Amino acid sequence: MSKLVRYEFDPANPPALTPEQQAEIEALLKKPDNEIDYSDIPPLDEKFWANAVRNPYLDPARKGVKKAG
Repeated sequence: MSKLVRYEFDPANPPALTPEQQAEIEALLKKPDNEIDYSDIPPLDEKFWANAVRNPYLDPARKGVKKAG
């Protein structure tokens, strides 16, 4: 028997960050770009961009995300 858990997230009203999460973000903001390891991320070539599509849920006029459906 599996249990289904539903969680609703409102991007306009996200939950508050814990002190640990805030400290991690602050540490990342202080890190220079040249210290970030990108070796596990493949480069985005012309083939990728040829197949790219706009996010249908992004509404630039509202500066936010609209609900699916």
